[in-house]
Amino acid sequence: MTDTTSTDSMSEVYLQISSNILESFPKFRPPVDMYYFDENVAQVKKYHEAAARLGKDKQEQVSAFAEDGVLFLLRDDYRVYAKHLSKKLGLVLTEDDLSAFEVAEIFFIALCDRMEDFIAQPTEPAFKALIKDISILVEYMWIDPCRAGHFTETLHTEYSLPAHSVNTMFVGLALFTMVLKGKLDRAALVSLALGLIMHDMGMANVPPFILNKPTKFLRSDRDSVENHIEVAGKKLKRLGVTDTILKQCVIMHHERLDGSGYPMRLSGKDLSMPGRLCAVADAFSALIAERPQRGPRDFKQAALVLIKDPKRYDPTLTKLLAVLVTDGVASVVCEVESD
Repeated sequence: MTDTTSTDSMSEVYLQISSNILESFPKFRPPVDMYYFDENVAQVKKYHEAAARLGKDKQEQVSAFAEDGVLFLLRDDYRVYAKHLSKKLGLVLTEDDLSAFEVAEIFFIALCDRMEDFIAQPTEPAFKALIKDISILVEYMWIDPCRAGHFTETLHTEYSLPAHSVNTMFVGLALFTMVLKGKLDRAALVSLALGLIMHDMGMANVPPFILNKPTKFLRSDRDSVENHIEVAGKKLKRLGVTDTILKQCVIMHHERLDGSGYPMRLSGKDLSMPGRLCAVADAFSALIAERPQRGPRDFKQAALVLIKDPKRYDPTLTKLLAVLVTDGVASVVCEVESD
């Protein structure tokens, strides 16, 4: 197959495969079609079929193409390579050819996988692996705080505990970036990101037959669900977690300003900013997800539900949420930075 493409439009169709990205693929059976740019005829030509065996000679040739900057894959295949690149997440900090949306999608895939592993085995090694990936995410955000807006473009409406956890983190980080107008502290951001993504870790102990009920919960069902805060607290203790911001997200995300939440019926000034922030991000992420009892809410509708409930949800944060879903992070953060 041969495809003639102008230099100007190549980047719209193809993504360059660097040597680093190539190393993230299986050595003998790369998962995507690979192309190279033939300078002699100014054409992009298909070199290898996805998943076909790559012999030693072709491996050497493909490596040479990558080193010369003439190896490509179709941008339409980016979700395939994103799965592989997510296993070496640090590469997103060095690969300039990836679009902001593609990077956000790679982070979503990587952190969903990482949370799935952590939820299944909330042990110290799994926790450290999660911290490592979160630190890469924070570094990416800290370099350019406006990138937080791209994360919210990848929110998933199909519910799973890992996806809900990542959705909540992306929304919460975007709101936090808006609150601080892009003036971020890396250490605090790592703590907050961990708290946001781990906030519902105790839900792993709630029986699926309760979570997937198509009818309204009974009181016993609600008791089981509300117990996930206590379960999470015990898991944090076993892990030796002492970080205040992280713990506030986990323990307070179901508390409400008017004292109607749980588990401690805290209200007003007793609720920390991380707790308030996680409450808004968690509630929004729950509303936009499809559940057995109802369909997903439109993003703007979900934000409106929370804005109309100022007695329970922080009005400053819900107003910023409305700005986030209509105008994005940049309308607050980047505009301020350019003044």
